[in-house]
Formats: sequence, structure tokens, C-alpha cells
Amino acid sequence: MILSVTLNPCLDKTLTVPDWKPGDSVRGRAVRTVVGGKGNNVARALKRLGRRARPVTLLGGSTGQLCESLLRSDDGLDPLVTPTAAETRTILTVRTDGSALQSAFFDPDPEISPAEATTLSHRVEGALAEGGVEALTLSGSSPCEATHGLYSDLIALARARRVPVFLDTYGPALEGIWGFWPTVIQLNRREAALHLRRPTPTEADLLGLLDRWTRHGVLLGVITDGPGVVLAQHRGQRFRVTPPRIEPVNPIGSGDCFLAGVVDAWLSTSGHDAESLLRHAVGCAVANALTWDAGAVDPEQAKQRGQEVVVEPLDTV
Repeated sequence: MILSVTLNPCLDKTLTVPDWKPGDSVRGRAVRTVVGGKGNNVARALKRLGRRARPVTLLGGSTGQLCESLLRSDDGLDPLVTPTAAETRTILTVRTDGSALQSAFFDPDPEISPAEATTLSHRVEGALAEGGVEALTLSGSSPCEATHGLYSDLIALARARRVPVFLDTYGPALEGIWGFWPTVIQLNRREAALHLRRPTPTEADLLGLLDRWTRHGVLLGVITDGPGVVLAQHRGQRFRVTPPRIEPVNPIGSGDCFLAGVVDAWLSTSGHDAESLLRHAVGCAVANALTWDAGAVDPEQAKQRGQEVVVEPLDTV
């Protein structure tokens, strides 16, 4: 079992419309509703890859009830839900038919109470104590002050039980990591720039960040850049990874599928085969970009695209 935590989930509604401009009255042509949130995408992708994954999340109000129902009925997942008084947010994505253009409109983040945050932590602790948890993934942003330290607490709980932790977050949740560090950290280039407080970090800046993570005990650090080059540092060995060129259908969720690929490969090799791991992770990200629904990874497509990835070893730290 892999536990996939999302602190800031959403109901992701995509409305397909004809060509429009602000001020128009626009009638939709199609609508698609799925449960969003990075950890939910990770769990969805892991299930496609043949892993048993369980979303762990905070859900509130009628929107939260709908999200829980969709995770069960549409995704075949068994979420571990902590109810909240605050309504789960909705994200409306407006997709212009016949175009790659899309705009996303986000509800404000919910205000989670300290008691609700503590309940989620206790539920993860209980699941870890039951045994059988192979890995813990922590994905996405923290919605409010009460949850900013949760990822750090969950890392400590998992590492104390020798469960590998895979972290993909930014902002206050990343800044709050101390004491125990995760097994793997993944950021995209924009998030790394925010963390470094440099608007346009150089490759040397990014490699320096990977090196600092290694000194904290992180076994794999990764910085992605959309369809661009991935920088990685695995047990002191640096890599530059180039994905194959594709015509994407929808890149949303590709970073989450990258993390799912890392987890899948890590559990298969105990995290020792860096080149195969990076190929598989990039292959999963590319396979996701070739479909519309986030996390709908085709394992054969991921394998094929992974073979097209160029992995270039750099200097050893």
C-alpha cells in the first residue's frame, strides 16, 4: 500500500467552449469533472501502474462529499478522508475548443483548523502502525497556517518506521521541513526559483540546491522543467535528463505522474538504479501529457516513451 497525501484537494471541472473573449456570454459544449489535487493524481497514476495506492486528504462540505464519491466510483480508490468544516475548493478550467488554450479559475484555499490537521496526522500514523505501507507521498501546497507543518510531521512519522517518503511541495510546506528529511524531493523550476528566492536561477544554482538536499540525507533530488531538461542528483551522482519531443494533449498532472513513476521504480529496485528510475519517471510524465485526464497513464506508453529519454551522467559530488 502507498499512502498519497494531498492537503489542498479540489473538484476540477473542465468546461469546453467555443472561441470567446472576456465579456461574452459563452455556452459550454462539454463538461468533465474529476477530483484534483496533486496527491490524488499520484494515486491515480500509481493505480494505473499496478500499485495499490490510497489517497489521504481533507474534504469538506457538499463538494468534498462529491470528491470522495468520485474517487471511489470513477477512480476505484479507497480514500482516507478527514472531514473539514470548510468547503473543498473548486477549480474551473475553461478550454477553448480546437485550441491548446485553457484558463483556470481557482477558489480561495480553505481554512483548515488545527484540530482537523491533527486528525489527519493521527490517521496517517494509524495507517503506518497497521503495517503494510510501502511508501508515503506528500504532494501539493499547504492551504493555511494550520497545515504548513503537517508534511514535516508526516515525514518524521514515516521515517521512524523506515517507510520511504516522496515529497513534492513548495512554499511554506517546504520551508517547514526540518529534523527528518524525505527520501526524495521533487520540485519544478518555478518552485525552485521561489525556494531559492531567485527569479531566474542558473543551472549551477539548481545543482547547488540538489547538493544541499543530499547533505540533509535526501537520496534523490529532482528539478523538472515542463517539457525541458530535468536535473537530478541520486546518491551523489548528478544527471541531466532530456525528455522526448511530443505534441502534448494536456500536460496538467505530468509532474505528479513523474513522481508516481519515481515511486514505482524505487519500490522495484530499492532506489538503486538511477538511470532506469529517471527513464521510467519521465516516460510516465510524457504518457500523461498525451492524454487529457491527469493521472491516466498508459503503462505501455510510459515504457515506450521512457526508452526515448536521454540520461546524461554529470560529475559526482
